[in-house]
Amino acid sequence: GRVVRGVEDVAQAANQSLFFSVSHNDPEREIKIVENFHRRRVDGVISVSAQISTAYVQRLAQLNMPTVLINQQADADAERFHSVDADDYGGARLAVEHLLALGHQAIGYIGVSDRVQSNRRRLAGYRHALAAARIPANDAWVCISQVRRPHIDDVAEGQAVLPELLRAGVTAVVCYNDLIAIGVLTACRDHGIAVPEQLSVVGYDDVEPARYVTPPLTTVHQPKLRLGEIAMQMLLDI
Repeated sequence: GRVVRGVEDVAQAANQSLFFSVSHNDPEREIKIVENFHRRRVDGVISVSAQISTAYVQRLAQLNMPTVLINQQADADAERFHSVDADDYGGARLAVEHLLALGHQAIGYIGVSDRVQSNRRRLAGYRHALAAARIPANDAWVCISQVRRPHIDDVAEGQAVLPELLRAGVTAVVCYNDLIAIGVLTACRDHGIAVPEQLSVVGYDDVEPARYVTPPLTTVHQPKLRLGEIAMQMLLDI
């Protein structure tokens, strides 16, 4: 929502109108949406968290339509397109460094498999922060959800994997996003685990619900409004 608000604010100031559609992170659906926009002869496209496959890159190249990607999840060569990304690597390092400053040594990470690039960057930031603190890598501290199970969302994923990390002996956990972290908090409540006394939890994104859970979630802020503003201005410049 904040990304769209940023796009819209800049578009309105430039007297531009927006068409809006949701792909639900489905690459095939996203390609169909872009093709539909192309038929409507739009001036350009902004895609958020695009799952860029080789076929997607080829199709966008064929359409030859100005395109800006926000937080793109490329598994293929998408360098020919303009893009705006937040610093996933640096954000994850900040989260780990915060927990290290609190005295934690056994810090876990809960990631996802369906947002490949951002998860890879955040996992790298997590691992490098531990390495910089001379803490040996422990694969048991890392849980990456596999192919998304039907009707299982990020909150449920956080609830499901917490017991595995607790068995591995972690005293703190960095989550790929706030929804996973909220799932972890929910699981802690269900299992009688006090946060932060027995387990510290850090999320990522700074979504609106993060401030309303108990206790309020510590999270890494992602400048979503600014990402939208920059992407729209970039498209206007193109």
